[in-house]
Amino acid sequence: MRSQFTTIIALLVIGGLCGLALTQTYESTRQPVTENRIRQAQVLLSELLQRQAPTDLKWQQGVANACGDWQFVRGSSPGYAGPIAYLALLQNQHISLRVTRHQETPGIADFIDHRKDHYLADRDNTAIADWAQLDNISGATITHKALRGMAAQAQTQLRNTRERYPCPQSPGEPNPREPNNEA
Repeated sequence: MRSQFTTIIALLVIGGLCGLALTQTYESTRQPVTENRIRQAQVLLSELLQRQAPTDLKWQQGVANACGDWQFVRGSSPGYAGPIAYLALLQNQHISLRVTRHQETPGIADFIDHRKDHYLADRDNTAIADWAQLDNISGATITHKALRGMAAQAQTQLRNTRERYPCPQSPGEPNPREPNNEA
Protein backbone atom coordinates (compact mmCIF):
# COMPACT_ATOMS: atom_id res chain seq x y z
CA MET A 1 0.00 0.00 0.00
CA ARG A 2 2.80 2.36 0.92
CA SER A 3 4.56 1.53 -2.37
CA GLN A 4 1.48 2.55 -4.41
CA PHE A 5 1.19 5.81 -2.50
CA THR A 6 4.88 6.59 -3.12
CA THR A 7 4.48 5.79 -6.82
CA ILE A 8 1.43 8.04 -7.14
CA ILE A 9 3.21 10.92 -5.37
CA ALA A 10 6.28 10.44 -7.58
CA LEU A 11 4.13 10.50 -10.73
CA LEU A 12 2.35 13.66 -9.57
CA VAL A 13 5.66 15.40 -8.84
CA ILE A 14 7.13 14.33 -12.20
CA GLY A 15 3.96 15.41 -14.02
CA GLY A 16 3.97 18.76 -12.22
CA LEU A 17 7.63 19.37 -13.04
CA CYS A 18 7.06 18.47 -16.69
CA GLY A 19 4.07 20.81 -16.83
CA LEU A 20 6.12 23.58 -15.23
CA ALA A 21 8.97 23.00 -17.72
CA LEU A 22 6.55 23.13 -20.67
CA THR A 23 4.93 26.31 -19.37
CA GLN A 24 8.30 27.99 -18.87
CA THR A 25 9.48 26.93 -22.33
CA TYR A 26 6.30 28.28 -23.91
CA GLU A 27 6.61 31.60 -22.07
CA SER A 28 10.27 32.05 -22.97
CA THR A 29 9.76 31.22 -26.67
CA ARG A 30 6.37 32.84 -27.29
CA GLN A 31 7.66 36.33 -28.18
CA PRO A 32 10.50 35.17 -30.51
CA VAL A 33 8.16 32.71 -32.25
CA THR A 34 5.54 35.44 -32.77
CA GLU A 35 8.16 37.85 -34.13
CA ASN A 36 9.50 35.16 -36.48
CA ARG A 37 6.00 34.44 -37.81
CA ILE A 38 5.46 38.15 -38.46
CA ARG A 39 8.81 38.38 -40.29
CA GLN A 40 8.00 35.31 -42.41
CA ALA A 41 4.56 36.69 -43.26
CA GLN A 42 6.09 40.04 -44.25
CA VAL A 43 8.60 38.27 -46.52
CA LEU A 44 5.79 36.30 -48.18
CA LEU A 45 3.64 39.41 -48.65
CA SER A 46 6.60 41.25 -50.20
CA GLU A 47 7.37 38.28 -52.45
CA LEU A 48 3.83 38.29 -53.80
CA LEU A 49 3.72 42.06 -54.20
CA GLN A 50 7.22 42.09 -55.76
CA ARG A 51 8.17 45.07 -53.61
CA GLN A 52 8.27 45.82 -49.90
CA ALA A 53 4.79 45.19 -48.51
CA PRO A 54 3.39 47.74 -46.06
CA THR A 55 3.81 46.77 -42.41
CA ASP A 56 0.61 48.52 -41.29
CA LEU A 57 -1.94 46.46 -43.21
CA LYS A 58 -5.44 46.42 -41.72
CA TRP A 59 -7.18 43.07 -42.20
CA GLN A 60 -10.99 42.87 -42.38
CA GLN A 61 -12.60 39.46 -42.85
CA GLY A 62 -9.31 38.06 -44.15
CA VAL A 63 -8.76 40.90 -46.66
CA ALA A 64 -6.11 43.62 -46.53
CA ASN A 65 -6.09 46.81 -48.63
CA ALA A 66 -9.61 46.11 -49.91
CA CYS A 67 -9.93 49.55 -51.50
CA GLY A 68 -6.47 49.75 -53.05
CA ASP A 69 -5.02 48.79 -56.43
CA TRP A 70 -4.13 45.37 -55.00
CA GLN A 71 -5.51 43.23 -52.19
CA PHE A 72 -4.22 40.43 -50.01
CA VAL A 73 -6.73 37.72 -49.15
CA ARG A 74 -6.11 34.88 -46.73
CA GLY A 75 -8.34 31.89 -46.30
CA SER A 76 -8.49 28.11 -46.48
CA SER A 77 -9.99 25.47 -48.68
CA PRO A 78 -10.63 21.80 -47.90
CA GLY A 79 -7.91 19.51 -49.23
CA TYR A 80 -7.40 15.76 -49.18
CA ALA A 81 -5.93 15.58 -45.66
CA GLY A 82 -7.42 18.72 -44.12
CA PRO A 83 -7.69 22.45 -44.72
CA ILE A 84 -5.18 24.13 -47.04
CA ALA A 85 -4.46 27.68 -45.84
CA TYR A 86 -3.49 30.21 -48.48
CA LEU A 87 -2.52 33.80 -49.09
CA ALA A 88 -3.52 35.44 -52.37
CA LEU A 89 -2.61 38.70 -54.03
CA LEU A 90 -5.39 40.03 -56.26
CA GLN A 91 -4.68 42.73 -58.84
CA ASN A 92 -7.09 43.67 -61.64
CA GLN A 93 -8.79 40.26 -61.96
CA HIS A 94 -5.41 38.48 -61.70
CA ILE A 95 -4.17 36.38 -58.80
CA SER A 96 -0.90 35.19 -57.31
CA LEU A 97 -1.34 32.44 -54.74
CA ARG A 98 0.78 30.82 -52.01
CA VAL A 99 -0.12 27.94 -49.72
CA THR A 100 0.85 28.82 -46.15
CA ARG A 101 -0.13 25.60 -44.38
CA HIS A 102 -1.31 22.16 -45.41
CA GLN A 103 -1.37 18.52 -44.41
CA GLU A 104 -1.47 17.03 -47.90
CA THR A 105 0.43 13.85 -48.73
CA PRO A 106 4.20 14.47 -48.83
CA GLY A 107 5.70 13.69 -52.21
CA ILE A 108 2.38 13.91 -54.03
CA ALA A 109 1.36 17.43 -52.98
CA ASP A 110 4.84 18.96 -52.79
CA PHE A 111 3.92 21.04 -55.85
CA ILE A 112 1.80 23.36 -53.64
CA ASP A 113 4.74 24.23 -51.35
CA HIS A 114 6.38 27.29 -52.94
CA ARG A 115 9.63 26.55 -51.05
CA LYS A 116 9.92 23.15 -52.78
CA ASP A 117 8.37 23.73 -56.19
CA HIS A 118 7.72 26.63 -58.59
CA TYR A 119 4.26 25.38 -59.57
CA LEU A 120 2.36 28.21 -57.86
CA ALA A 121 5.01 30.87 -58.52
CA ASP A 122 4.92 30.03 -62.23
CA ARG A 123 1.21 30.92 -62.18
CA ASP A 124 1.65 34.33 -60.56
CA ASN A 125 -0.49 37.08 -62.05
CA THR A 126 -2.77 34.60 -63.86
CA ALA A 127 -6.31 35.68 -64.64
CA ILE A 128 -8.67 34.44 -61.93
CA ALA A 129 -10.97 32.94 -64.57
CA ASP A 130 -8.05 30.83 -65.90
CA TRP A 131 -7.57 29.10 -62.53
CA ALA A 132 -10.80 27.18 -63.07
CA GLN A 133 -9.20 25.57 -66.14
CA LEU A 134 -6.03 24.29 -64.43
CA ASP A 135 -5.25 20.67 -65.23
CA ASN A 136 -5.06 18.08 -62.47
CA ILE A 137 -1.76 16.58 -61.47
CA SER A 138 -2.00 12.81 -61.31
CA GLY A 139 -2.57 11.61 -57.74
CA ALA A 140 -3.48 15.06 -56.42
CA THR A 141 -6.99 15.54 -57.77
CA ILE A 142 -8.55 16.77 -54.52
CA THR A 143 -5.59 19.06 -53.76
CA HIS A 144 -5.83 20.51 -57.25
CA LYS A 145 -9.58 21.01 -56.89
CA ALA A 146 -8.84 22.98 -53.70
CA LEU A 147 -6.36 25.19 -55.58
CA ARG A 148 -8.88 25.94 -58.30
CA GLY A 149 -11.44 26.84 -55.66
CA MET A 150 -9.06 29.17 -53.82
CA ALA A 151 -8.98 31.71 -56.66
CA ALA A 152 -12.77 31.95 -56.81
CA GLN A 153 -13.00 31.96 -53.01
CA ALA A 154 -10.50 34.83 -52.74
CA GLN A 155 -12.46 36.87 -55.28
CA THR A 156 -15.74 36.20 -53.45
CA GLN A 157 -14.18 37.04 -50.09
CA LEU A 158 -12.93 40.38 -51.48
CA ARG A 159 -16.37 41.19 -52.93
CA ASN A 160 -18.09 40.34 -49.62
CA THR A 161 -15.64 42.48 -47.66
CA ARG A 162 -16.17 45.44 -49.99
CA GLU A 163 -19.93 45.06 -49.58
CA ARG A 164 -19.67 44.96 -45.80
CA TYR A 165 -17.05 47.74 -45.58
CA PRO A 166 -17.65 50.03 -48.57
CA CYS A 167 -14.67 51.93 -49.93
CA PRO A 168 -14.68 55.68 -49.24
CA GLN A 169 -15.69 57.81 -52.19
CA SER A 170 -13.25 60.19 -53.84
CA PRO A 171 -14.19 63.88 -53.51
CA GLY A 172 -16.60 64.89 -56.26
CA GLU A 173 -17.42 61.29 -57.18
CA PRO A 174 -21.13 60.41 -56.96
CA ASN A 175 -22.11 57.84 -54.37
CA PRO A 176 -23.93 55.02 -56.17
CA ARG A 177 -25.97 54.28 -53.03
CA GLU A 178 -27.50 57.77 -52.96
CA PRO A 179 -30.22 58.84 -55.42
CA ASN A 180 -29.07 61.22 -58.12
CA ASN A 181 -30.92 64.55 -57.79
CA GLU A 182 -29.77 65.89 -61.15
CA ALA A 183 -32.57 66.44 -63.67
